[in-house]
Amino acid sequence: MNANIYINFTTSVLTFVLGILLLTGIIYPDNKDSTKLMFGLVLIIYGIFRFMNAMSKVKQQKMDDRMKKLEEERE
Repeated sequence: MNANIYINFTTSVLTFVLGILLLTGIIYPDNKDSTKLMFGLVLIIYGIFRFMNAMSKVKQQKMDDRMKKLEEERE
């Protein structure tokens, strides 16, 4: 795997954890402000999106490797 995949996984985990910490009030323990809750939800959704995107890139890379292997065997 290349470095881009590792960066995507790391970013997805960090944004997801940051969103959870915002929702629980650990990072910003002020009153339950609706903008804080919305920002926490957006971060969680973005973390899930990045994770799904990274997983699809890994699957695509595996599929490309298989296709190259099949083409080399065919020749």
